[in-house]
This record gives sequence, C-alpha cells and structure tokens, in this order.
Amino acid sequence: QTRTQRLRILPADKGNSIVILTHKQYESKMETHIEEGPYTLLKKDPTPTLPGKLDRVLKRLLADKTITRDFYNAARNLHPRAPQLYGTPKIHKQGVPIRPIVSFYNTPLIALHKVLAHYLKPLTNSPLRLKDSNHMIDVLKTHTQPEFPYQCSLDVKSLYTSCDMSLAQKSIKKKKVPTATLR
Repeated sequence: QTRTQRLRILPADKGNSIVILTHKQYESKMETHIEEGPYTLLKKDPTPTLPGKLDRVLKRLLADKTITRDFYNAARNLHPRAPQLYGTPKIHKQGVPIRPIVSFYNTPLIALHKVLAHYLKPLTNSPLRLKDSNHMIDVLKTHTQPEFPYQCSLDVKSLYTSCDMSLAQKSIKKKKVPTATLR
C-alpha cells in the first residue's frame, strides 16, 4: 500500500461512533479547514522564543513582588514543544467537515495557563453557567419558573476565535481578581 491508501480510524466528533478515512481524505479535510478557517500563517515558529519572553516577564513580576517564587516556578515550562493540530470528523454536518482540536500538552504557555486558570476559575461561577449536558438535565428537572417556560440551545461558529479579548480583559478587571493571591 502507498502512504495515501493507509486508513485513519478516528472517533466521530459527536456520538459514540468511529469514522474510517483514508490518509489522503483526512489530510484533505484538515487542509480545507486550515485554508477556510480564521488562521494566519506565521513567518516562523514562535515556540523556541516564547519561553525566554515569558521568563523575562515572570522575572520582572517576581522582582516587583507581584508574584511569589512558587508562582514563578509553576508558570514556566522548561522543555516545550509546538502545539499539535488534529481533527475529528463532524458526521452530523453536511460534507463531514473536521472539528479542529489543538493539543497544548507541554507547550510553552501551558504551565502559565494552568496557574492562571486556578485564579480565574472563580470568575466562571454563575447560576446561568452549565457545565455539561448532564448538568442541564439536572437544572431542567428542578426548573420551577413557569414564567420562563422556554429553553434554547445555540451553536456558535468559531467561538474562541470570535471572542473580543478586550472585553474578556475588562470583565476580569471588573470582577477584580485578587492579586494578593499571586503574592
């Protein structure tokens, strides 16, 4: 068999199914997604330079006593790799496009992400937030407000790439994440 005839056995994006594609079909779907998606081609891979840039920022924050030595150590990744993109077929959509998944395992900013997620998680506490479909079922079972008898589900296209980061930053500042927890 040639390389393009090999098969890819993938989990479907939704449901408990598998999808079998040739390597060529999978690569074609991934290329289509990248070409049509909200991506910008970089001139060079930033992976090798990001740890140094992050380290300089963290050292400045450490010197200013904005963060502790423990925070500094926890927010660094000394041996990073570039994020890996792969996809799962959306068998419930016309043309079976690919849902992109980016593995950030051991990437330059993953350690910082984990530390910041710990501090930002309290901002997500809201009675309107649903964790998952099981949580929604539990909420619906206890739903006792007849003046709001309707529910809806929304499908957002490119949610994260469509987010206005300045609004996210304003929201975080408005909620006042306690910086004392960083010291």
